[in-house]
Amino acid sequence: MSSVAPDCMNPKAVPQLHGVDGIRLAMAMTDTHQLSVGEGSETVTVQLPPQARGIFPLIDGRNTVADLAARLEVRGVDASQFEGVWRATVATLVPLGLLSVSLSLS
Repeated sequence: MSSVAPDCMNPKAVPQLHGVDGIRLAMAMTDTHQLSVGEGSETVTVQLPPQARGIFPLIDGRNTVADLAARLEVRGVDASQFEGVWRATVATLVPLGLLSVSLSLS
């Protein structure tokens, strides 16, 4: 079974952070784009794409993947770059329980 949510690129999918808000998550990233997750001996450090820092504050449980892509496009991140960044971010954070992606019912 893949660690990446199967529908993480569905434009209608809605990402949601768990246990942390996006601004704090962005601020917790180091200058080398690493993020430490957990406490004490349970801490793991993960590497994220640099653009993940700009995505985290946009994840509010309402914005869809299409919304995130559109907001980043305005900042100069094209669709193919967004896909790579988003897939890497999802693949890193979903297994840690920090992020989920589900289809919007609306």
